[in-house]
Amino acid sequence: MIQTGSRARNQRVDRFSDLDIELIGTAAPALAGDDSWAAPLGNQLVSIHLANEEDDEPDWPTYLIVLAGGRKVDLTLAGPERITRMIEGGLDELYQRGYLVRLDKTGLTDGLPAAAGPPVGSGPTELEFVTNEREFWFEATQVPIYIARGDLWPAQLRMAELRSLLLEMLQWHTRLLSTRPVDTWHNGHHIGEWLAPAYRDRLPELFAHHTREDLARALRAATELYADAVAEIAAAHPLPDLRLLPAVTEHINRILQFSASPQ
Repeated sequence: MIQTGSRARNQRVDRFSDLDIELIGTAAPALAGDDSWAAPLGNQLVSIHLANEEDDEPDWPTYLIVLAGGRKVDLTLAGPERITRMIEGGLDELYQRGYLVRLDKTGLTDGLPAAAGPPVGSGPTELEFVTNEREFWFEATQVPIYIARGDLWPAQLRMAELRSLLLEMLQWHTRLLSTRPVDTWHNGHHIGEWLAPAYRDRLPELFAHHTREDLARALRAATELYADAVAEIAAAHPLPDLRLLPAVTEHINRILQFSASPQ
């Protein structure tokens, strides 16, 4: 049994912090889908089992529980390979941040390397950089179409995808332009700590009310922020700037102007 997360690191722990536990053994994955064995943990408010079978998901099933008192418990149900892979190939990002072996009856974890601290993310390859640019600008051309139709829910979903691509670019911006190693975390966690103030102060502009006008405003804010980040990276590193902001802005304005015209 291995504990990970903030409580294992004893960092950023507050009353809301999850309890992250990995149950590792040959029979552990067989517990997936069964609620009964977790009953001693306490009364449950709600729980879900995740098979995690997609390419971008963890390799092992997980069991997520919210106890009646509000504590969230994340249980990973993994086979011994979970540990042997890291003994042979090094710790993954989660374990690099810190872990505690709470119980090991077989000595499986004896060869597990010590945690070295937060991983320092690398910059993108040229292909990764250009792929992000193309996907961002493509999404930016589609949002105004939904706004023009008054189809605001999918417009909001497209904006969420746009922000995801922007977040990745901002992580690269921080890693590539900082004078020291910076932990950019994941999913935007602690972004107020690692993002340059000039960009951090513009983040509220990226989120819109559920109206055509505010979605259009947030879209323009996102494209301008993205273009600024790309330009600064490209000025300092041999990575290409597609410089699509003017053309995409013209497209956005044309679509939204058309939607405002009498039919």
